Formats: sequence, structure tokens, C-alpha cells
Amino acid sequence: MACTATPAANACRAPAARSSEPMAVRWDVAVIGCGPVGALLANLLGRRGHSVIVLEKRPAPYPLPRAIHFDGEAMRGFQAAGLAEAVLSATVVGKGMRFLDGAGEVLLDWPRAQEPGPLGWHESYRFHQPSLEAALRRGLERFAAVELVEGREVVGVAEGADAVVLRLAGGGEVRARFAVACDGASSRLAARIAGGFEDLGFDERWIVADVRVTAPRGDLGDLSLQFCDSRAPATYVRGIRDWRRWEARLMPGDPEDMEPRAAWERLVAARGIGGVTLERAAIYRFRSRVARRWRQGRLFIAGDAAHQMPPFMGQGLCAGVRDAVNLAWKLSARLAGRGDEALLDSYGSERRANVLEFIRRSVALGRLINRSAGGAPPARRMTSIWPPLGPGLGPRDGIGGTLCPQPRLAGGRLGDDVAGHGFHVLAQGAARSLLPVLPAPAELRLPATLQGVVVRPDGYALGGFADAASLGALEQSAAAHAPAPVVAA
Repeated sequence: MACTATPAANACRAPAARSSEPMAVRWDVAVIGCGPVGALLANLLGRRGHSVIVLEKRPAPYPLPRAIHFDGEAMRGFQAAGLAEAVLSATVVGKGMRFLDGAGEVLLDWPRAQEPGPLGWHESYRFHQPSLEAALRRGLERFAAVELVEGREVVGVAEGADAVVLRLAGGGEVRARFAVACDGASSRLAARIAGGFEDLGFDERWIVADVRVTAPRGDLGDLSLQFCDSRAPATYVRGIRDWRRWEARLMPGDPEDMEPRAAWERLVAARGIGGVTLERAAIYRFRSRVARRWRQGRLFIAGDAAHQMPPFMGQGLCAGVRDAVNLAWKLSARLAGRGDEALLDSYGSERRANVLEFIRRSVALGRLINRSAGGAPPARRMTSIWPPLGPGLGPRDGIGGTLCPQPRLAGGRLGDDVAGHGFHVLAQGAARSLLPVLPAPAELRLPATLQGVVVRPDGYALGGFADAASLGALEQSAAAHAPAPVVAA
């Protein structure tokens, strides 16, 4: 369902008259911001039967690309929302990235497999953000209990014992049991919740230009290219169809109010860019920081509201998707009467440690591109990283908190779908469990002492088990923290 900022639409969300009686809490969750992270979170919650209102201050979706890459784990998140096929229609499988020095020699090669990997999906995808957002918004229309309200900005928030009250520009209130700010790096709620940001020391201005190809450029090809040159560091990314992206660092002496068009024209001259039509040019501040606190009572932050990183690994959106997937099942468990405050606290502790590893690697690659790290890279070939979660639900013993593979079963069905996107077992050999049991894929490498793992709804290991007793303990934890079942396609 959807509302826009017309008087009639506003009436559908008009506040009830004030009285001495507490106002009813209509919504389970209020999501602030309908970018990819907020829209995905609403889809994940809606699919489990929860009532969600999404408040987006823009009157219409932003029509041009911003993010351009996501990975197989993010694709697994879109699968959890029941939107895999819709999302895939606006993607192309990424072939990899090369880091080149000023003479064009390869400093670092990061190839990407062209077959589906351990997570059930390809390792790398290029995508068109307006098409992705359209697919996610269409997904919201599946749920009678999910409503999108556009053109309404949240300007105030108050937290009560049983609800969050969001005050809207132009008047009106929304009451929900929980609220999640997914409204970007300038989020007002993030400034209130975060308790400051840990800064990892990368802060640069770059021109980002999206273009459409009008003539062949065989010299660029399908790989993303990082031009590692301290005098003129730059990036080329192949998008879907005829979309391409160029990025370049602004120089220390460039004025603060430099026009994007001027920066683009300098990049065209420096790189000999031709045969393209400029669709968008903007100057961004690439930063590396993460919120110290991700939750305050019934309020949460996610996506760029909680963390920002340089784009050199293509992990910004991926991190936001991980936030949404981690938080959605935990909110669902609490809304279903399971879990406890520690479960909600684990959202921030688990995700913060994980995203910090991606930020650190992104910063290191940024310094390589700038040739400011000194010397050659430690290896000429790079592989993807899958950092474990930080402290939270389950042990952290080398198994608990690590990302688990997703088996593809007979008939091509993916394991998460078969397990209903809940807790399940990956077993090496026969196992009897109260949870769904799936055969462990070859990519699940466990110590010889373990028979399998219990996997959480977000694809991470709750823990490994060696016998019936240890499996039983994990089953009890799963039952105590289980989200509501998936009730919609």
C-alpha cells in the first residue's frame, strides 16, 4: 500500500485526538527512509506478517544511480525478502577489479568467479539502483500491513514505555513499537542515537560521474579499474547495459565549492574519456566511520546512518543489507514474544565489528589507489573477505558468528528457502533435530569433532554441535530466539 503527501493521503495517517488514555500503537515498526536498506527491511518484516510504515521524505524515488555493486551475501538478503528474481532483472554479474599503476601495470588483481558460489549466488553483481529500488517498492505492495508514505519527513522523536512517537513535518504523528532510521549519513536520528562516530582516518572528496556509452570502448572492457596514481587517482566501473561510472579524487587545492561539471571535464581530459553522455555528476565526501552505538531503547539505526566507508570494495550497500537482515529477524522475534533485550543489543555489537573489517580493508585499498601507503601491495591477487560477527548470540569460537554456505538442493531449490528462512541445521551425515535439517555443502569446513552447525535466519552460524546434547542446547537457543514464520511469498 502507498500514500503520498496529498491532503487526502495525509488524512489516512492523521493523529487521533489527545486524551488522558494512551494512544493506540498501530505499527509494529516504523522505518525512516525508503532507500534500498529501508525498503529491504520493510519487505523482510512484512514477509513475516508484521505491520510496518515506511516514511520517506522525498516525494518520489531518486531517478539516477548511486550505489552500483552488491555481492552474493546481499543477494541472499534479497532472496530472504522473496525478491531474488525481481532484483536479478537489473543486474549483470561482475567479472572483477584490477588496480593499475601509472604505467598501466597490474598492482593487484581481484577476479570474481562467473559461477554461483558457496552462498548460492554469484560473488559480485553490478546493478542499476533506480531499478533495484523499484523492485523493492513493488515488493512492499504484497503486504496489506505495510504502508509507504512519501513526502513526509520525520522531524521529531519521543520514546515511551511501549512505543516510539515520530513527529512529521506539516503535522501528524506515527506511533510504533520500534523505529529504525535508514535515512542516510545525514540522519537526524543517527545523531541522537550514535553516541559519536569512530573515525578510521579516510576523508576525501571525489567526483562521481555516471555516463551512458555512445561509442565502443574496448580498451576498458568489463572489469572495474582502479588507477593508482598519486597525481590523479581514479576509478572506472562497468554498470549494466550502457551505464558506466567514472570517479576521481579532487586535489588538495581544489575549492570547497568546486562545480561537479568542472571536475568532470578535468577527468575527461586526464583519462581521454570519449564516446559517452554524462547523466549525472556529483561531488561526494568519502569517509570511514562507524557509529559507537546502534540502538537506544526502541530506536535503531542502519545503513549509512550507522556507517560510511570509501567505495573501493563496493561494500557500502552490502553492509546496509547485512544490517537489515540481521535486525529484521531479531525485531521479529521480539514482536513474536521471544528473545530479550540482549538479543536486540546484539544487533549493534555483531554488526559493528563486522562492518569495521570491511571499512578497514576499503581504507587500505583507498590508500593504494592514492599510492599513499608506500611500497607495493602485500600480494598481487586479492580474494573476497567474509568477516565474522562481533560478540552476540551464540559462542565466538571460530564457528559461531561465521557466515555459512547455502546449499542448492534437488530441483535447484536453495537451502534458505527450504528452511523457511529460520533457524536450521547443516549436517555432515545423518542428524535428527527439531529444526529443519539440510545436507552440509562441501564448502562448510568443520573440525572433525563436529557433526554440523545450526544456522541462524541471517545465514550466520549459531554454533557447531558434536553430539545430540550439544545440538539440543542449540535447539533450545533457536526456539527462544525464533522470529515469526514467513507467511507471504
